[in-house]
Amino acid sequence: MSEKRWFVFYLFTIVLLGVIHNVWLMIGVIFLALLVNKEVKWRIFKKAFLALVIFNGTVTLSYLLYSLFVPIENSVLLLINLRALAITLLTFTLMHHINFHKVLTFNHTLSILYAFTYSQMMHLKKMLQEYYFGLKSRGVTMRSSAKKEQIKPLLETLFGTMLHKSNEQSLGLRSRGLLDD
Repeated sequence: MSEKRWFVFYLFTIVLLGVIHNVWLMIGVIFLALLVNKEVKWRIFKKAFLALVIFNGTVTLSYLLYSLFVPIENSVLLLINLRALAITLLTFTLMHHINFHKVLTFNHTLSILYAFTYSQMMHLKKMLQEYYFGLKSRGVTMRSSAKKEQIKPLLETLFGTMLHKSNEQSLGLRSRGLLDD
């Protein structure tokens, strides 16, 4: 199947998962996504689970705090988390197996937006890696905690650089007529 068809199938599946409220179907989709990934299934599952914990963890905690005052069903909370895991796992699976730039070639604007977004992500990844190596060279490792004086200038520079880079890219998008504020 072509990459565009995989992408359409992915979009259809995401919409379908949003409409169906069956816990067993969500578990089935999770297992199918793991089967499709074969040799990288645990790496992708670990990424998806970590993303779920980071982003959906606050929602889960909010529901748990809310349940102290108003009774809610635990099955709803389970369904929300399984749906989020299934969708995240499908997204990471799709990102691993297809080239989004090829998928978005039907629309020039989307292709340019994807290229800008991807370059921004790669730039941030490279910067974070360089900052990690900078902290490591200063003797800060996972075993020893970083001091506020060590991290503060690094974070200020990191955020300043990222704001400058995003401003440059938004100016580039405006000059190409893709943003009209």
